[in-house]
Amino acid sequence: MIRSSIERYHPADSFLHADSFPSVWCQGCGIGTAVYAFIEAVKEENISPKKIGVVSGIGCTGKVSECLKLKTYSVIDGNVVDYAVQLKKKDQDLTVAVFLNNADFLLSGAKDFIEAGKRGANLIIIYVNNFICVISENKVFPITPFMRMSIDNEFELPFNIPHLAKSCGASYVARWTPIHAGWMKYSLIEAISKKGYSMIEVISPCLIYDGNDGRIQDAVDRMKFYNDNSVMKNEEPTENLDLRSQNKVIIGKFVDFE
Repeated sequence: MIRSSIERYHPADSFLHADSFPSVWCQGCGIGTAVYAFIEAVKEENISPKKIGVVSGIGCTGKVSECLKLKTYSVIDGNVVDYAVQLKKKDQDLTVAVFLNNADFLLSGAKDFIEAGKRGANLIIIYVNNFICVISENKVFPITPFMRMSIDNEFELPFNIPHLAKSCGASYVARWTPIHAGWMKYSLIEAISKKGYSMIEVISPCLIYDGNDGRIQDAVDRMKFYNDNSVMKNEEPTENLDLRSQNKVIIGKFVDFE
């Protein structure tokens, strides 16, 4: 059907449910950027939408499954990666991508993430790392990419996700921020064509939590924050990527095994 000249059109219309927008994601949130980079990578690789499976869990990244016109699966028990592994086993021709967040990761104790890597599962993990988990009576989890005092006056620190991924057998590991969307897209293209376990970390501190204390305000300030506090270091050893010991976020492609 020919669209009228006044009808709105978006290049990703064939991948997105129009009624899912405006989305629940805040302006300046990195999740939308990661989703669009993934769509662009799929288009670049000319993969049929019928041959793509996307798995997501709870929280904001859980909404990814709701907005995509693909084979999508929502997992709420924390075993998001394990579900993706089983999905891939059922259909080896399916390109399976997982949108994972901190809550999904900690709910499973990272067990399925590690097991999948050790078994060489052919998955693409897009880990949106915004360092937010529920603070309960007995537990406090990381809520910032840099060191901050927790409620018990101890430093609550995030995992070195790239190093963990490499240690458990990932064949491809990269890290980007939303302002580096072009690099993110090409990393996803490489990950799609890669055999084995691929993990791309997207550093995207939550706008709600980080905005409330005045550290990062609107979307423009947020992009400036990423620009000013990121440094490109391709092939940097993953043991050097721990955000606990960095003044800036090291981004780039760190692991690329055949």
